[in-house]
Amino acid sequence: MSASTAAFSRLGDLQLRDGTLITVANQFSDEDDPFDTEALTLRVRSSTLTAFASVGITDRFELGAALPLVQLRVDGERLNVYRGAESLQASGEASAGGIGDIALRAKLNLVANSNGAFAAAAEVRLPTGDEENLLGAGATAYRFLAIGSFESGRFTLHGNGGIVFGGVSDEIQGAAAAAFAVRPRLTLSGELLLRRVSDFGTIELEANPHPTIAGVETFRLTASESATTLANIVAGAKWNVSGTFVLGGHVVIPLVRNGLTAPITPTLALEYSW
Repeated sequence: MSASTAAFSRLGDLQLRDGTLITVANQFSDEDDPFDTEALTLRVRSSTLTAFASVGITDRFELGAALPLVQLRVDGERLNVYRGAESLQASGEASAGGIGDIALRAKLNLVANSNGAFAAAAEVRLPTGDEENLLGAGATAYRFLAIGSFESGRFTLHGNGGIVFGGVSDEIQGAAAAAFAVRPRLTLSGELLLRRVSDFGTIELEANPHPTIAGVETFRLTASESATTLANIVAGAKWNVSGTFVLGGHVVIPLVRNGLTAPITPTLALEYSW
């Protein structure tokens, strides 16, 4: 089982929590600043508890599944400022919880020796999460991966690359990781995660002439539809408490500000095998 939580603070280059997210602005062409703005403040937190399991069908073939339980909370307010006079237009809060998109997985070990291995994996994410409440993608997603590992004494290298079809968007994924056994029961790791998402553009203000007032431009938030690269680094540790019981934890830190990002996303995991 693993538990993680993320408090999102940015949408691309836009701040969500400090009231500077302008959604609509009206500005005369002969003035330097807007005379009328609407600003949004949003606080978004997502927490996930995931139960996962796998079973070796043979010494080279494994089946697995993951069941995520998601809790999402959003609250915020919209403030209008007209010629310096502030007026609260709306405020509210909402939460939703339930099952997210269930994942079914299969992995086949193609090549293995004393220093490393190479495997292929496939995953299907079922649209079991409530799309309207942002608990799921609303469409089935398919992921195909190539996985490689190399081990030399206390040091290991891992890498994988793959493609995703369906779900929220098609994408290309890649990851590289290194782990070092500090002690027989303690391992430290670092990882770089890269994703190239097809339909995941930027959010920005777009200007158009005001429909009724001459000489005024109206700015509104718009979303572009273009491929976007997401990059994160992960720092973690695993501790073999006793027997086959392992306690692990890691933090995810974004390297780029594309999409909805949190400063850090911590995860705590418990693993037991028999």
